[in-house]
Amino acid sequence: MKSNGYRGNALAMVAIFLGVCLSAAAANSHTVSVKTPISLNGTEITPGFYVVEWVTHSPEATVTFTRNGKVVVMAPGKMVERDNKSSADAVVYTNNADGSHTLKEIRFAGKKQVLVFGEA
Repeated sequence: MKSNGYRGNALAMVAIFLGVCLSAAAANSHTVSVKTPISLNGTEITPGFYVVEWVTHSPEATVTFTRNGKVVVMAPGKMVERDNKSSADAVVYTNNADGSHTLKEIRFAGKKQVLVFGEA
């Protein structure tokens, strides 16, 4: 039986397309370590490791925090470009008067892009 060259080319194109989509999806997620309880959008994020995924709407973003396969919180954010690359991953928060903490931004090691929360 002869192989159809068109079918082979089509399958190769589908494989390339899927690879590009998967790598793009991976570029929009990162595992972060939260070391102290913080709040985001009225939801408390307890200490632990979270997969943070975002969908950008240039520059706005919809950000999802997942832990153990369950969505903990979804919130609006913004992808902001800084002048310098972050030297390490960082979860940046504000210290509130009552002793609680509110998530302000997430920095990614080696990247100039920062996810910012709560900016008008």
